[in-house]
Amino acid sequence: MLDKVVFFLHVIRAGSLSVAAKQYGISPSAGSRWLNELEENMGVSLVKRTTRKISPTQAGQRLFDRFNQIHGQINEVFDEVQNLSHEDRGTIRIASTPLFAKHYLATIIGEYVQIHPDINFLVIETAFDVDHTHEVDFAVRANATYRGFQDKDSLLVKRTLLQEPLIACCSPSYIEQFGEPIYPLDLKQHLCLYATTLVGGNKWIFELNGESSSVDIPQTVEADDSEILRNIAIAGGGIAYLPYCLIGKEIALGKLVPILTNYATSQFELSLYFKPRRHMPTRCANFKEYLIKRTPEIDLERKKGIAHANGKPLTQLA
Repeated sequence: MLDKVVFFLHVIRAGSLSVAAKQYGISPSAGSRWLNELEENMGVSLVKRTTRKISPTQAGQRLFDRFNQIHGQINEVFDEVQNLSHEDRGTIRIASTPLFAKHYLATIIGEYVQIHPDINFLVIETAFDVDHTHEVDFAVRANATYRGFQDKDSLLVKRTLLQEPLIACCSPSYIEQFGEPIYPLDLKQHLCLYATTLVGGNKWIFELNGESSSVDIPQTVEADDSEILRNIAIAGGGIAYLPYCLIGKEIALGKLVPILTNYATSQFELSLYFKPRRHMPTRCANFKEYLIKRTPEIDLERKKGIAHANGKPLTQLA
């Protein structure tokens, strides 16, 4: 019964029996049989089936709400007991923005598995929030912060990994064709590129002499991967608002030109999120410390490379 209830939780979270079966490691036919047997044993219908999605009935929602909490507590008990061995082994599940995954996390994991060969990783590369409580041990999110910014309430612990300015930029060819904006409001007359999930969407913040202005820029291209926006900007497709770590090299090579440079901008922030636990598993605790330590080191190495390419002191580029 417990196995079947846990599988039922997977079905409700996924909204699909076949997806839940894949996650749980059983066949869809076995999953369907388990659901039917669970409903027969409980004497009540738990799910409503349509051609597109499975959703809970009133009774199913009650079972999900109550057992969902218990399931999380059971996992914590397992982690606590496993942690008594003090062995650095098992699987670490981490969700990450594409930018951090490609430029930081890949290096960190590559180094870590050499030091800890008994650790396995499951990496979910996504710009969207995931169900942190049930799907991953850690998540790395990107935000655009500014004076007066308030992060949304969360039960998760947050550790800031990196902070650096967002830079409005475009290619020299774009300036030749469309001109260069002088004031933030001029952006409303330009082609603009933005990522809803990564750096504040279409609300760009500029500050001058202590006064902030928010510009709702017009949509030309929207994407979930900031590297796509960078490449479109390089090709002359518009003005992008991107973190320095992503465009520093292109600025040094003259492929992109910073604009509105007399204004302060929002800060690009990469942060690590994880559940508060009294007994974090050894594998997670050790990896967390390694990731927090290595991220700024890798960032400094990247900036040194940009400084070398540009022939400028590092302090002029950060």
